[in-house]
Formats: sequence, C-alpha cells, structure tokens
Amino acid sequence: MPETLNPALLKAIDSLLGRVYLRGRQVLYEHEVYRILAKLGIATPAHVFVRKAAQITPEVLARLPSPRVVLKVAAPDITHKLKAGGVRIVHKDLDFIRYSFQRMWDELQARGHLPDGILLAAWEDYAKDLGNEVLLGFRESDAFGPVISFSKGGSDAEHFAENFSPPNLILAPIDRQWAQALLNSTAIQKKYLAEGHTDYVAKIVEAGLKLSRLAVGFSNFFDHGTRFVLREFEINPFVFAAAGRFMALDGFAAFAPRAAETITSLAAPEGALTPFFEPQGIAVIGVSAADPATSGNIIVRNLLQMKRSDVYAVNPKGGRLDFGGRRLPISPSLADIPARVELAVVAVPAENTVPVMADCAEKGVRAVILIPGGFSETRKNADIEAQLLAIAHRNGIRIIGPNCLGIVYSGDDDAPGLNTFFVPEEKFRLNLAKPKNVAILSQSGALGITEIYNLRHAISPKVIVSYGNQLDVDPADLIAYLEGDPAVDVIGCYIEGFKKGGGRKFFNTARRCTKPVIVYKAGRTEAGRRATESHTASIAGEYAVAKAALKQAGLIVTDTMLDHGDFIKTFALLNDFEVRGNRLAIVANAGYEKTYAADNLGGLEVAQFEPQTAARLRAILPPLVAVESLLDLTPMAGEDVYERCIDTLLGSDAVDALFISIVPHSIVIHTTDDEIDRNRENIAARIVRLVHRHRKPTVVSVNVVSGADAVYNKFGQILDAGGVPTFLTAQRAMVCLNAFIRYRLTRTSGALSEWLK
Repeated sequence: MPETLNPALLKAIDSLLGRVYLRGRQVLYEHEVYRILAKLGIATPAHVFVRKAAQITPEVLARLPSPRVVLKVAAPDITHKLKAGGVRIVHKDLDFIRYSFQRMWDELQARGHLPDGILLAAWEDYAKDLGNEVLLGFRESDAFGPVISFSKGGSDAEHFAENFSPPNLILAPIDRQWAQALLNSTAIQKKYLAEGHTDYVAKIVEAGLKLSRLAVGFSNFFDHGTRFVLREFEINPFVFAAAGRFMALDGFAAFAPRAAETITSLAAPEGALTPFFEPQGIAVIGVSAADPATSGNIIVRNLLQMKRSDVYAVNPKGGRLDFGGRRLPISPSLADIPARVELAVVAVPAENTVPVMADCAEKGVRAVILIPGGFSETRKNADIEAQLLAIAHRNGIRIIGPNCLGIVYSGDDDAPGLNTFFVPEEKFRLNLAKPKNVAILSQSGALGITEIYNLRHAISPKVIVSYGNQLDVDPADLIAYLEGDPAVDVIGCYIEGFKKGGGRKFFNTARRCTKPVIVYKAGRTEAGRRATESHTASIAGEYAVAKAALKQAGLIVTDTMLDHGDFIKTFALLNDFEVRGNRLAIVANAGYEKTYAADNLGGLEVAQFEPQTAARLRAILPPLVAVESLLDLTPMAGEDVYERCIDTLLGSDAVDALFISIVPHSIVIHTTDDEIDRNRENIAARIVRLVHRHRKPTVVSVNVVSGADAVYNKFGQILDAGGVPTFLTAQRAMVCLNAFIRYRLTRTSGALSEWLK
C-alpha cells in the first residue's frame, strides 16, 4: 500500500471534510484549507475567521503580527475571490478594518453573493522575483488518479503556464527521489542552485511529499478508510518569505464522497488473453452465403489464408462459403459447431450482439472480438455494452472492441496465426518474411494498417491489435500479455483516450515492462480531443496528464505520428545492438549534410578520435579531406573509401554510434535502382554488412527530394531491409538515433529526471 498520512491524521482531515459536507458544501474555504495544511506541518499566515464586523477586536488583531491585514471573503458561490472583489489589503487599524469588512460584505451581497464570513490574515512581505512564488497542488484524474502539479505561482500563473511553460506533472504517490526528479526536470531549480538556495529545493521537495501523502489518502484509487476524495487541492502561491520561510498563502480545495468501490488499476493475468492469440477453434459470426464482400466473409477468407483448419462460419440461415475451390459449411448457430471454439469474431450489427454473446457463453467461448461500430463511440447503445459486459463477466469471457478490426497475429512454427482485419488481401498484404519483433496496439485500426504498410520494407509485425472502444480489454492488458512474448521486442501504441481508471492501469503495467513502449497520445488540442471522442468511446483529453504519466513510466512519448513510426523502426532494427555511450561520429559526402546532422546532435556528443583511428583515416583519405569526427568525404569519394572509413569509425573505441549520409547523385557510387541491380557490391549492401559486423547503433540518411523518387527506391529499401534504419533527411535520422540512445542510457542509469523532460 502506498505511503500516506498516519491513521489519526487521516481521520482528523476526514472529519473536517465531513463537517463541511454536512453544511452542503464540497469546496473548502481558505481557512479550512489552512487547517489541513497545519495538520501537515506546512506554514500558513496567522489568521482569524470572523462572520461579523463586531467580532473584530483588539485581541483579534493582536494575533496578526503585521502592519497590514488581508481580508478574503468566504462564500459558497465564489471560487475566484480576487475577480469577485473579495480580497482587500488594508492597514491594521481597528476601525478601518471593521469598515472595510462591512463594505466588502455589502458590495458582495449587492452583486448577489452570499458571504459566510471573511478571513483576516497577516500580510506576508516577500519578493515576487521569478521562482519565489510557486504553485504546488494535486487533482484527482478520473483516468490516472492523483496528479501532482508544480509550476510558477502567483496571480499570472495561468497566463504563464498557457503561454510560456506548462506545469510539471507527476502521478502520486511519489517518494523523495521522485519529488526531487520532478523539481530537477524544471528550470526553476537551476535558479535556486545558482543563487545558493539549496534549502529552497529541500523545502519544495518536502512539501511535495506531504501533498502526495494527502492525495493518496483521499483518492478513489487507494483505500485508506477515508470517506471523501480530494478532487482538487492547490496552493498558489507557496512563497519564500522573510528568512527563507516556505509558506502557503492562498489555497483552494474541492472534494466529493468516495466512490462505492476503489478503482482497480491492475492488468489482467497474462494467460487470460491467450485465447485471442492462440485459440483452439475460431467462429466467425455474421457471414453471408450470398454476399462475399461482407466483413465476416473477408475475415473467414483471411483466417483460411493463415492456413488454419479450425475456422467455422455462423449464420442462422446456414449454407456454405466457397473460397478458391474450398467449401466451408455455415453453421446455423454456435451450438451446431461440433468442435471446441475458444474465440468468436462477431461481425453482426450492434443491436444483435447481446444474443450472440449469450450463445458464446453457452458454447464455452473464452474470447470475443466485437467488430461492429455503433456503440458508445456514437453516444448510442450504452445499455447494450452494459449487457455484453455483464454476460462476459459472469462467464469469464474477455472482449476486444467493439468498433475495431481485431487482431493480426503472425503465429509461429508451433501455432498458426490469425487475421481478423476485414481488409481484402489485395489491399493489405502482410510481409511475414522479415524478423517479426514488433507489436502495434492501436485504438484506430486504420492507423495500424497504415503504419505497418509504411514500415513494410524494414519490419514485419508479430502482432497488430485494433482494440477500439476498450469495453473490456485495454492496452494495459495487451502490454502485460506481450511482455511475456519472447518474439516481441518493441511495442508501439496509438492511444486516443483512457476509460475511467485506465490511465493508472496503463501506467502501473507499462512502467514494469522491460521492452521499449513507444506511444503516440492523441487529443493534444481541443480539436484533436473532439475528433478522438467522435472516433472511439474512450475518455479523451487530459493530454498533459497522460503525457507526463507515460514519461514517468519510462515510455517513449512521441509528439508526431511521423516520430512514432520512425521510432518503432529504429528501436526494432537496433534492438540487439549494444549502447555503450553517446559519442557520435559522422561520415557524409556533402558538407551541408554533416552540418545538418551536427545541428541536430541533441543529447549526443561528437566523438574525439584516439591517435590510431586518426592515423587509419589519414591513410585512407585523400589530402584534401580533413581527418575529423564530422567527416566530409566530398562527392568524389567512391564506395571503397566510404566502406573503409565506415569500418574504421565503427571499429574505434572512441565511437559509440555512427551517422552516415549519402547524397546519392554522386557519379562514383552505385545508388540508382539500375546500378544496384547490376552491382551486388553496392554501397548499401556494404553498409549493411559493416553495421552488422560491428553492431553499433547506426542510422543513414539518403538525401533525395522525395521518397517516391523511383530512381533511388531500392537503395533505401536495401538498407531498411538489411536492418539499418534509413531516412530521407539527416534531421530525421538524428532525432531517431537520439531517442534510441537516450532511452537505453536512461534505462541503464536510472536518471529519473531525464524521464520527465
């Protein structure tokens, strides 16, 4: 169980929330937030809460040790006190404070507000330099649970976050190491350290730990016996006041009764999904004897082409299907199939799925793929989804979908594969001849198809899963299953949104995965969020929280779909290569290419050659070419010079990785399709051989105007097919090499703050 506050403290705070709840409120007044902070040992200004001006006495003012006093209204209908005119700073004069109290009260009532009282707080004098005001708090995300937020504070915090630097986020619970990592991932801590304020860093970390414990104690995702959930708890600002005192000035909190059940955040046991990938018997429900173009018929054809002998077709009308001379009988029902059926692929309209699911339960089916759309992604048939899930839960059935394409699984020598994607083979043909070490998990089936097609020269998929609305099985379940598949080295995920609790479940599962998980999270803009909501029934949005959580889990989060596909290719092809460091050498035949690569070094460093490497290069290169780590061979370099230089660089102990750029128009190297066909010892074949001999991370840029240029197509295809990641520009190649090496070195070093950047 994650660390939280001690039971007595939890009970005291829970009682405070209970008293407020009985008064009809689910938002705390500021003095009530102060009470919680005091219980946590966090300093707040001296303060007194009064309901009438007559309650302000000399004895009351004596408790406020400052020449000025801050008046803050407490009203159930006011959230932004300053905007409502509910904040004033006045000199500490008894009569003037009483006058100011009454005037504020009357003005607010005249605007229709209902004040409960006014907080009198001591004025705290502090510098408002950048970094001296910070915002620290948390909120309860329905998908991820408690999320801690840290950023610049003050009255312009929202403007600053929107236009300059968004808040830094991290999922609770956190320990001291993670709290420090959160702070280290920001630029603010650099200012503190530069000014010698190491104590500032320690105080922020300590406050973050206390808020993490509070968040965990009052969350639907953790059961510590409390009756309420803190939906929001924010201090803005925390300030460094006189003598470096770290103090909470303004606080806001909203809460709600705890849900009836704690939200589960554990993936399904690995074996629970086996029937989806290695079923004994597959029934396709929803075929047609009259229309060969239906989705059910295409699915049956695809399954038969995977050389399966356990495929069964179902339609109440019966009949038969003919595929290339092969006849398959159509059973009127599942019960009429005289063999075991573990997987049912349902391709009937949404309105007909409930009786089909009941038949699956009677037959003993263990896994169901629901192909049809028209469910909650269209705001329809939520009642049908509930019935389907109830039947599945009662009978131990797992569901993928609805609104999905299902699964493509390549299989192996021991088990046949399967393909439920209802796309004719002539439009989507899998290349299963290459090493199959990649899994693509996509909420969008079209995305999975497109991405695999774009990567077809480099990789073959071990598995593609289009999981749609994630009514039951979600990406966390799939990652937990694929973690145990020794044939899968790299997992790519396209995620539009998470169901309630699904984000935390994904976080908990993926952070334990030892394989690189490359994620593109859609919905980063308001328009993108609306688009994903119209496509699947998952809860889109919360992009910033999702991105921060996925990075905290140690995943590779891409900003573009181009990065997503390119990273999958790079990580898959270089999977078996050892990463010893980040020292890079560059070899090119054009000066602008090496400059372009150098401008995109990112976290890589230019290698410094040892004397023997420099001597070997000097013996290879013509006099006009300088011996340096950014090597420009000029367009006059032939294939022999290229090969010898690459061999030397990859053989150097001072070089950890290599970038090769080839502008293919040079007349002395074989790069066109015709030249490659005539010369088997072309430069592409030589690079493939050298890279696999030395097995150091290497990427190539073949700089042509367009990838559709038929003159040079085979050149890049030979490199990709040979296991050397190849790109159209130096910038793309360097971005991908950076991501791969950074991931490997970060995983090895455990540099937590690097994961959050």
